[in-house]
Amino acid sequence: MSQFPHIHLPLNAKITFTANPVNVLPLPDGEFLLNFASQPLMTRLDSKLQIIWERLLPTQSARYVSTKMSTSSDGKLIAIAGMNEIRIMDADLNVLHTIEHEPWGYFLGSAVYFGADNKTIMYVIPVADGEQDELQIIDAQSFELLASYPLNGKQEYAYTFHATPDKDKVMLEASAGQEECELMQISYDNGVLTVQELPQCADHIFGNFAPSGKEFVTAPHHDGPMMVFDYPGLTTVAEQSQDAIFDGNADYPAEEPDSLNYSIFFIDDKKMLAYTIFGRLLLIDRATMLVEAEVMPEGIEFTAYDYNGNPTKSKEKIVDYSSNVINIMIVHNQLLLTTSEGELRSYHLPL
Repeated sequence: MSQFPHIHLPLNAKITFTANPVNVLPLPDGEFLLNFASQPLMTRLDSKLQIIWERLLPTQSARYVSTKMSTSSDGKLIAIAGMNEIRIMDADLNVLHTIEHEPWGYFLGSAVYFGADNKTIMYVIPVADGEQDELQIIDAQSFELLASYPLNGKQEYAYTFHATPDKDKVMLEASAGQEECELMQISYDNGVLTVQELPQCADHIFGNFAPSGKEFVTAPHHDGPMMVFDYPGLTTVAEQSQDAIFDGNADYPAEEPDSLNYSIFFIDDKKMLAYTIFGRLLLIDRATMLVEAEVMPEGIEFTAYDYNGNPTKSKEKIVDYSSNVINIMIVHNQLLLTTSEGELRSYHLPL
């Protein structure tokens, strides 16, 4: 008997690429915009994951700095951020503005954030002579620099922005690989740029906000608990240890136990979806903070591995497991999975 009840998710749509998508962004009318780690390519998909067009990007990944892509909520502006420049383009990919900066170090970089009203653009760039990385905000029409703020890092972090329910605030996540992760809340009001560090969220990976906007969830950076914070209060309102989440682990016997990966998302105000190191998807009840079921998307497979990293079917040799899932995302209220076969798969939510 399985440790958790199973919820089988039928496949909604899929498309196969020759490279794995690194950014899958929402566009109006249920469309998507994608770019890839190993190809200087941008692809636009319709709501059924059918290709509308493909275009070559004017920049590509270099020195392990992946090209990060962002779009405004109305789909009229696109930003691509590479190793040493940011380009702002219109929907036809005409370059409107270029921001040149010192090159990012290996595995570092910053995405671009378009304000909720599409009137401002925010990003982080490295500064010459070893000075602190700088947060900048510019006008989305004139591209005039409106404000800047020196951050704590000096070529140490990869930066990611997360929208909040407050249109004047945004979360900024600074991740130093496996070393540490920091979360800050940024506000811009009447020309004043303010940065509030959130030490209560240290070493936790931001997930998303509940649809109500009253809470957000984080995943542990290492062995800690999953946590839920209220908003705008920013205090811990719930947490759960990994021991409690994986108690028993009867379905996947292995020398190394399963644990939480870096992704936990609210799918509605009462349920969360957690991605594990083994590649499982666990449905977690918000009220109890316990696993309610294991979600089994159609087409997802698991492989057991031995100590040398070779596939094995001998139970006594199993060290751990891995699925063919690479990344999970929730976009346009759909569960999106990228797989090791180069697929992008979509499944309907809520569960």
